[in-house]
Amino acid sequence: MIVSRAVPGFRFVNERFIGILRRHNIGLVVADTVEWPLLMDITSGFIYCRLHGSKELYASGYDAEALDIWAHRIVTWARGGEVDDGRRASDRNATKRKRRDVFVYFDNDMKVRAPLDAAQLRDRVTILSRA
Repeated sequence: MIVSRAVPGFRFVNERFIGILRRHNIGLVVADTVEWPLLMDITSGFIYCRLHGSKELYASGYDAEALDIWAHRIVTWARGGEVDDGRRASDRNATKRKRRDVFVYFDNDMKVRAPLDAAQLRDRVTILSRA
């Protein structure tokens, strides 16, 4: 794999890095940001997401379609599954679990969008969880 040192974060897009995280039960930050790769490898017993705004760092809000996608991912992870719509650095799946805790933080609030986006995502996750 060719890794670019000029682009932040790309040195972490490799299977060895994911293996180290898994060996030590360290959660990979699933970071939705324009500057870093959005990796969705599961590396621990929990998922840690930071949603910074994928179009404009710290300022982009999330539209209904994006929130639906994130809600689906969160429910899938919480039920112990793996998502198939994201980039992964490893071809290996994580250890199977019945459930996982999922922590999601919105850090896209330069324009005060984070609380609104969080509330809308919570509502979507609640509805999907009941299905």
